[in-house]
Parts: sequence; C-alpha cells; structure tokens
Amino acid sequence: MTALERAPLLDCPGAPGPSSGSDHFEETTMKSHFKSLATLALAGMMTLAADIAPAAETLRFTWTDPDDPTTVATAAEMHVFKSTFERLTGGRYIVELYPNGQLGDQRSMIQQVRRGTIHAANIASGVLASLYTPKLGIVDLPFVFKSRAHLRAALSNDNPFIHQLLDEVAKDSGIRILSLNPYGFRSLTTRDTVVQKPKDVAGLKIRTMEVVPHQEMMKSFGATPVPIPYLELYTSLQTGVVDGEENTPSNIIQQRFYQVQKNLTLTQHLMTVGAVITNEKWFQSLPPEDRKAFIDAEKEARLAHDGIGAVQDLLALGKLKELGMSIYAPTPEEMAAFRKTAEGPARNWAGAQWGKEFVDAFYSTIEAADR
Repeated sequence: MTALERAPLLDCPGAPGPSSGSDHFEETTMKSHFKSLATLALAGMMTLAADIAPAAETLRFTWTDPDDPTTVATAAEMHVFKSTFERLTGGRYIVELYPNGQLGDQRSMIQQVRRGTIHAANIASGVLASLYTPKLGIVDLPFVFKSRAHLRAALSNDNPFIHQLLDEVAKDSGIRILSLNPYGFRSLTTRDTVVQKPKDVAGLKIRTMEVVPHQEMMKSFGATPVPIPYLELYTSLQTGVVDGEENTPSNIIQQRFYQVQKNLTLTQHLMTVGAVITNEKWFQSLPPEDRKAFIDAEKEARLAHDGIGAVQDLLALGKLKELGMSIYAPTPEEMAAFRKTAEGPARNWAGAQWGKEFVDAFYSTIEAADR
C-alpha cells in the first residue's frame, strides 16, 4: 500500500468524520485521560496548599473554679472568650479549656503564664500582686467598692490611673492584665463563733488568700491570717487548721464550704478583684488583627462574667440558708464598726508601702467612678 493509500481520508466524500468510528473512541479516551490528569493536578494543588497553609495554633485557657458556665462567672467568661476568639480569627486558633485547677493552683497558673505555656488564666489579682507586682495590691484594700458596677467603672482599662498601673505590671512581671473584674463581695464564715462585731474575730485563725492587704485587714480585726491555697481550703477547714475563712457566697456553695462552716456573717468587707491575664511577649507578638480579636473577645466575655455573677449573688444566700448555714446581717452600726476598724489602718499601711501620693490618686479614682 502506498503512502497515499495509507493517508487518512479527510474531507473526502463518504470518509468517516471525526465523530464516528474508532477516531471517536480515541478522542473520547483522550478527553477522559486529560480530564483525569486535570483532576489529579487539582487534587495535588489542593494538597500542596493544605501543606503550605499554617496549622491552627492551639492555646490553653485555665481557671480554678468548676466548669459550669450557667452558674459560675469565671467559667462563663472563659467559654465566651474561647468561642468568640475562635470565631473572630476564622479558625486560626484552637482554644483548649482547663477548669477546676487542672493546670495547678493560681500561683502555678501565673508562673506558667509568665513562661508562656498558658495563654490565658482567670485569677485573683492579689495573687499576682503578691508574686511580682505589689503595687497591684492597691485594688484589694477593704471597703473600697460599693457594687460590681462601681468596680467595673473604677478599674476600667480606659482609666488613666489603671492604664498606667497595668502597663507597669506588664513591665515588671511579663504578664498583661486584660481586665480587672468584679468577682463578688467577700464575707466571713466560721465554724463555731458567731461574728457580729469586729471584736468577735479577735483571736481566731482566719484563712485568707495569698494577698497581703487581705492579711493586714484580718490583723486589724485582731485575727491571725493564715494564707492557704484555694484548692487546699476545704480540708484545712475540715481538720481545724483554721477557724474560718472569708469568701463570696457563690464560692461557698461551689466548694461546699457550708459542710465545714456553720456561720456566715455578711461583712462584705471587700470585693474580690479577678484578673484575666496573658503573656505580654506572646500578646505583643500577635498580628495586629489577631491581637484586636483577642482584646475584643475578652471584652465580650466580661458581659457573661458580670451577668452570671450578679445572678449568683441573688441566688446564693437563699441556697446557703437551705443548706443549713446560719446567716447574720450586721446592723448599720455594726457595719460602721467593721469599716472603721479596717479602713483607716489599711489606707495607712498602703501609704507606707507605696507612697501617700499613689494611694491618694487611687482613692480619687474610686471616688470619681462613684459620681
């Protein structure tokens, strides 16, 4: 057969066109082949993109209270913090929550935040003050705040006095305080002694937090302050290591202190100041949009904290009565005696520690927030 005879009969009358016979089968096969190659290439590109895209960073948030966001203010705050931050950053971060002191007591939490192994912790500000920045203890003086709203206004980050103080804390400790929060009014509980006046506290061993102003207040009442870690407090009350303690009604319920304390006196001698903290170096290293998301998420979380906390304030006392605690509300005259006994000595002590000018500026801030 000649070459001409072997040539394809294109455009000849009666010759098979491109859409018929074996040529059609070959064309269909080629199209299928190219389609498969394109699919494989696209899959490969997607796999490569997934390999190149940075993995989500895992963060750890912790607190010592139980994990019930419907009844525990700190739990509500940390759950909202987590969910809002994850949402605002579009999955670039995954937040793991560790309630109930799973990562240690508050002292340990603070140290881990300082090392950068914990990214956010909900603590009492006074514990941080006792470890690294004593001047922060100014917010733990007795009989300073009148309500949750008063504390929130007075200790706002937008307040120049507080803003400067928090910057000093970050510089001194490497820990950034995102907010100072109203955890609730603390009152006195005892196992045997019914406390109605300051003199009734004299001679008792009273557990306090590891917060120096709290300890100084108990000394002014004539009591012996005994700082005991929170997670060890129930056993200490049960075994008689201390005669009593001072706490919020909601904490008394959560930790079942009513089982080992018979009496509650509503002294409301100070408002526990909570703090949400993070590592300053890590915080400043965040991309600006992520740092803003972190701040905004924490602000959103404050709403949950304050709402749950206020509701629990209302419910807790009734619950404690049901649980068998004897609750005593001091008369106005008795409250005035508690205030007079503690307030003056506490302010004088603070002035000796940090200077009269600093203390006076703090009290001016408190008074301005109450107008």
